[in-house]
Amino acid sequence: MRDALRRVAIGLYLLWLLLVVLLILGRYTSFPLLDAVRSGVVFGAAVLTVVGAGQLLREGYRRVAG
Repeated sequence: MRDALRRVAIGLYLLWLLLVVLLILGRYTSFPLLDAVRSGVVFGAAVLTVVGAGQLLREGYRRVAG
């Protein structure tokens, strides 16, 4: 189960990286920019921020409690 979850997380991260590249291409070249790309980048950044904050809180709690 943990391996499957890790694969899904890595796949979603790679999808987010692709969206970031598409956003950069759409902003600085003549490549068309879709609204879904911008929304996906913002949503992915928010999710990564929440996950990172959760990991920091968990690690901090372990240091304080341990």
